Amino acid sequence: MIKNQNLREFGNARTIAFASVFFVVTSVTIYWTRFGGSLALVWFGTALLSALLANIHISAWPRVLLIFALLSAASTSIFGFGPKPAIPLAILNIFEATLVAGLLIRFRPQRDYLESWHGFIWLIVSAGIIGPAVAALPGGWLVHLIDGRPWAINATEWFLAHGLGTLLACPLAILYARGSITSLMKVATNRGHLELALLSFANVLIGLLTFYQSTYPLLFLPLLPLTLACFRLGQIGAAVSVLLIAVTAVGAFFSGVGPFASLSVPFAQKAMFLQFYLASILLFSLPVATALKNYEMLRQRFLKRAALQQLISDHSDDALLTLNRDGRIRYASPASFRICDESDLQGQHLSLFFNDEDRPLVDSILSSASGAPEQTQVLERCVIKENGSIWLEAKIRSISQQESTLESYVVSIRDVTTRKKEYIFNNKEAGIDHLTELPNRRAFLAILEARLAKAWKSPCSVGIFDFDEFDKVNEQFGQHIGDMALKHFGRMAMRTASPDCFFARVGGQEFAMVCQDSSLERSREICEKMRQELSDQKIRNADGSFFAISVSIGLIHITEPCSASNALEAAYDSLHSAKEAGRNNVHSLHGTNGWKYRVTDREAHAI
Repeated sequence: MIKNQNLREFGNARTIAFASVFFVVTSVTIYWTRFGGSLALVWFGTALLSALLANIHISAWPRVLLIFALLSAASTSIFGFGPKPAIPLAILNIFEATLVAGLLIRFRPQRDYLESWHGFIWLIVSAGIIGPAVAALPGGWLVHLIDGRPWAINATEWFLAHGLGTLLACPLAILYARGSITSLMKVATNRGHLELALLSFANVLIGLLTFYQSTYPLLFLPLLPLTLACFRLGQIGAAVSVLLIAVTAVGAFFSGVGPFASLSVPFAQKAMFLQFYLASILLFSLPVATALKNYEMLRQRFLKRAALQQLISDHSDDALLTLNRDGRIRYASPASFRICDESDLQGQHLSLFFNDEDRPLVDSILSSASGAPEQTQVLERCVIKENGSIWLEAKIRSISQQESTLESYVVSIRDVTTRKKEYIFNNKEAGIDHLTELPNRRAFLAILEARLAKAWKSPCSVGIFDFDEFDKVNEQFGQHIGDMALKHFGRMAMRTASPDCFFARVGGQEFAMVCQDSSLERSREICEKMRQELSDQKIRNADGSFFAISVSIGLIHITEPCSASNALEAAYDSLHSAKEAGRNNVHSLHGTNGWKYRVTDREAHAI
């Protein structure tokens, strides 16, 4: 209740203040600018009333309009055309201000007339064009009936005087009507008051030098302190500076000196040209002040967001990165160095966090992120370290692909080893081999059956990997060394695996692979690469010595649906051929059209 009462008191005080200023300003302009006994050449009344109406509740409009109509009629009766035409002219003036306010509220309910480009443009259109133009039509005819001058001349003078005057006074009137004229920008501080005073003095001084002489064309000179006021004080600086420039220019004009008074045109045209000059510098200054205010708000928002992001980055366990268009690191958070075990990440490719073989996959993920900036790409890989292996999950999102953009990707990388191990532990019986962390035979058969069922349209390759003379390894070096070799091959399989290439451990020293949508040649390349890598690497024994191990691979390419047992039987036949050929090699077969293996209900049930 107290708050509502304070608002009502503030609204009443504001209305009284506006009404007082309205009466004084309209009386002065009518008295001093009605040359030849016709229309006033300067009119600020519409700006004052429309600014007030746009910032009060519509329920208060009738009372406010009645007060201003009486004041307008009084000023016109005392200082203008007399009591008889005062009432219709007052009604027309009130109508014009009401129209301007209604248009502003209807089409810019955000009331951001001084804060955004759209709001400012609509202020110009409503207050400087539509409102004065609509009122000028009946206004020109009404004045014609009073002074006998042609309707077109009266309508033109009405439109120019009201349009330019409203544009000139509206910004400052809107700021005051909001009741926050001293808190919009830096003026609310003592330093702000000092800057406003100094800039005001500079505006007046330069205005005197410009408008009280006509020897030199110095009309551009007031733009210097005006621009500085826009930069330092924003909208309030622009509005106050334009007002001071206007007062100085009008004072010189009516004193008969200066560049406007010395023009070789009729007096009315001189006055119109002066208003046009003042309205032009206003239209120059307010957009600049609006842009600077928006920039300052954006800068403050950016600084707050940057501080928050830095806080998160410094204390996050996730690696936070920004990359350029080439996928090279521009910024890395402190956690990045712990995950990557590198001292310098600047300029390094994102693939540095993963295995060397993962570079093409990382480039592919970056390309996908670039093509779909609204989506987050996820990459999860097992990374081989000197002291073991870890699982990393990378989330990648594209920022922009504009040529001028320095940072094109944001990336977060998280160590998900614990989560992965928990998943593996909880799913051992469901389909995970506990030693190698690869899928087990049950999981492999489920995938194999699904892919064999659509082999007619998506051919697949099935491979069996079997360690050569693995029993001798266990007998000579111990089972724990044999397990180490199996784990090593499991990590190789994890690095090679992809959505289309599935690996599993299907027996003691046997592994299996199924590759969908892959030619026999491509599948053979994958197998050959794994065979060669295993053969080239040495495994350390418990006593520090090294020994080599090899694998034989049987590969079958399937182009028609068949049962899993028949596909595995064919792959094992191919494996036996590889063994008989001397081991440590890849032997492949191609399933032809009309292949004898077909899935039957009995076989499917057996599987």
